[in-house]
Amino acid sequence: MRKATFILTLFSFIIISIQAKAEETYYNHATGGNSKKKPSVLLADSIMRLVIENAVNYQNLLTSSEAEIYIKGRTEILKRNYLIRFAHHLFPVNRRVKDMVFEMVCQTKFEPPNVFAHNFKAINGSSIPNKKKQQEILSFLNMNVYASTALDDEILMPVARNAFKYYDFNLMDESDSTGLKIYRIRFLPKHLSQKLITGDLYIVDKTWSIDKIDLSGRYAFADFNLITKFGRGSNRFNLPESADLYLRYHVLGNAVASSYHSKFNYKAIIWSLDNHTKKRRRSSLDLTNYFQLSSDTVPIILDTAYWQEKRDIPLTSEEKILYENVTDERLQPVDSIDRDDPFRYLKFTEKLTNSVSFNYKSTRFRYSGFLNPFQLGYSKFNGITYRQRIRLNKNFDDGRQFRLRPEVGFVFKRKELYFKVVSDWEYLPRKRGVLSLVAGNGNQTYSHSMTTKINDFLKDSILDADDLGLQYFRHYYIELRNNIELFNGFELTAGLTYNNRMPVKKNYDLNVSPEILDIINSEYNDFTPILGFSYTPRQYYRMDGNRKEYVHSYYPTISVEFARAIPNVWKSEGDFTRIEGDIHQSLYLGLLRRLNYHVSAGLYTRQKSTYFADFRYFTRRNFPDTWDDQIGGVFNTLRRQWFNAADKYVQAHVMYQSPFILLHFYKKEASKYVFHERLYFSQLWTPVLPSYTELGYGIGNHIFNIGVFAGFQKHKYQSIGFKFAFELF
Repeated sequence: MRKATFILTLFSFIIISIQAKAEETYYNHATGGNSKKKPSVLLADSIMRLVIENAVNYQNLLTSSEAEIYIKGRTEILKRNYLIRFAHHLFPVNRRVKDMVFEMVCQTKFEPPNVFAHNFKAINGSSIPNKKKQQEILSFLNMNVYASTALDDEILMPVARNAFKYYDFNLMDESDSTGLKIYRIRFLPKHLSQKLITGDLYIVDKTWSIDKIDLSGRYAFADFNLITKFGRGSNRFNLPESADLYLRYHVLGNAVASSYHSKFNYKAIIWSLDNHTKKRRRSSLDLTNYFQLSSDTVPIILDTAYWQEKRDIPLTSEEKILYENVTDERLQPVDSIDRDDPFRYLKFTEKLTNSVSFNYKSTRFRYSGFLNPFQLGYSKFNGITYRQRIRLNKNFDDGRQFRLRPEVGFVFKRKELYFKVVSDWEYLPRKRGVLSLVAGNGNQTYSHSMTTKINDFLKDSILDADDLGLQYFRHYYIELRNNIELFNGFELTAGLTYNNRMPVKKNYDLNVSPEILDIINSEYNDFTPILGFSYTPRQYYRMDGNRKEYVHSYYPTISVEFARAIPNVWKSEGDFTRIEGDIHQSLYLGLLRRLNYHVSAGLYTRQKSTYFADFRYFTRRNFPDTWDDQIGGVFNTLRRQWFNAADKYVQAHVMYQSPFILLHFYKKEASKYVFHERLYFSQLWTPVLPSYTELGYGIGNHIFNIGVFAGFQKHKYQSIGFKFAFELF
């Protein structure tokens, strides 16, 4: 009893101290404002400065909370066409049910700043929603209203530190509620962007906490409106009590409206009254349960008494009618075939053009789809590229996993086929122990040392190497690698690689010496053991069962790799050493801005044989995996022969990402559909190409990314290239 009294007294003292400081700051701001602004704007700015100032304290005031959340949802298809068969890949929708209502009960645990663990306990409805539908609202319930960003950093909140740069504030009215003065402040974005929202903040006088927030914006493919009410009193303030979410999708000519009502019933609340508790939480690198969701086996509870007890508001008459028309079909999977579907003849086409996935016990299979347009890519030198991918995962006890990842792609401009088969055996998941076997083909190249040798043979002739019309060499390889973590953030890699290179077309018609013909027409093999390490200081991670997954770090990742070709092993002639080093980092600059940099260098030494300059960090990529892979660093307009033309290199890549670079100045309407704008700078040095610079600009959203790049050799313009890639699979 004494302990509880002490904690309550201490907590009240903290709140009173915050109130006193806030009042003093409030009057300072109110009397020192800009006289050119309207009084309502001046007062709103003063209040918001106090809210922003206290947001950091309120964001970390809670140590943890556990709550039972009752959720009632309803989804109605307002407009549909045959393309709705493909819409479920873009947003959660059951095309078979035009109007559905459902209820769910979820157990949630929260730890600041943004650690949520959800576990669904019960579900019922006129039609049972699939997993994507069950999870739809959780992204919005995960919102910490005092954080600078929300929805996985996709939206900038009006309480961010530099919110005045992006929002205008206006005091709409004041009201008294149970003895509290409440200010309603309207916030409006200064720029059109999906990163910004509009709405009203209801601010409690003196404590400068948020009593209610009514915000509207656009997220992914939906226009949304979220109204969240927070508790009052010392044991409930800044905790959400109820939330109402409205979503409206407009995709591919279809219109779908969803609404959700949520009610929070708290089971446990622990406040951060101990500074040591805060220090311990910040020092931990373990982010296990970060946005964790458990919903694999949600029981369907039909007991009406159970749901009447959980509801805080009764069903509407329309919702009751939907429940009354329930049939046993609601227990069937939502994506099962509907014989009355007028578009059922498109079922086969849908399977060809969409990615396909299914789970069976501990096995998961996923296929990209034979005619899936989202597997397309384009760049200037490759032209159109198309790729097919399969993912097969088999889970075993203790988190062990076998993964098979075959893929094949075709480059139309060069008429070249690429393939790769990767098999991983994750034998020690807690230490990231993975044994990998990879087989495939690489870029067609020819060796710089080959041209050097040929020129040496031809030094007394009127011919040179260019007159020989050298053909590229096909490259096939097989690689066995083992990766394991020695301690957190430090991984050791050891492997064996066998490379085979054969001429695309042998040429015996040249009027040259036998020595030159032998160089041109021979096959080259090398057997290369590899040893390397990668280290990231203070690497944050999370545990998925026994499997350890790296999340992020505030420090750079340093990698070094050493490869030594050994001759006379399985007909190998290679006798050389390759050394490479790499450092890269992704820096979060705040307010949705990010700076990625990547610097690497490599060289070949002890060159006692013909070798192919095949670097690991400096190579041409034919198939873009994702636009965010730019942390790896690539040149987009550099001709492919330069990647293998020298025995050493130094490269640097920088990417700056922000939602506000150019579009909000020139194309304000277009900026609503662009999530990110990016600026690129890349620099290369090799002995044969002393200075190559590439500049680029790109835009992107959840569907596609587009970029334009220009290349300069010794500051002289060389070429310009265009590139796009789809994001979905």
